[in-house]
Amino acid sequence: MLKTQAVAELEAMLMRVTSTDRARDAIRRAVRSSGLTHATRLSSNDLHELLAALAAEGGPIQDLAVEIAIYGIDDAGGIAREFRTPPDQDAA
Repeated sequence: MLKTQAVAELEAMLMRVTSTDRARDAIRRAVRSSGLTHATRLSSNDLHELLAALAAEGGPIQDLAVEIAIYGIDDAGGIAREFRTPPDQDAA
């Protein structure tokens, strides 16, 4: 999965539980601390590392990161569609 796509999807999901600025800051810290600053593509292991770093934020960000890490990584190593779609919207 492209890192830019993963970051955009994570940012959109995090904005459901926190402010836009806090979501962006948390992702920026997580990318740096997981050593993915210069990566262009993320494997499923990279995505799990990124989610583990996000979980270190605590609170609702941690809850969401853990949930995605456990249930939201699809077979292709990306974020599963049901996690990308807000719960109040029907998945098409």
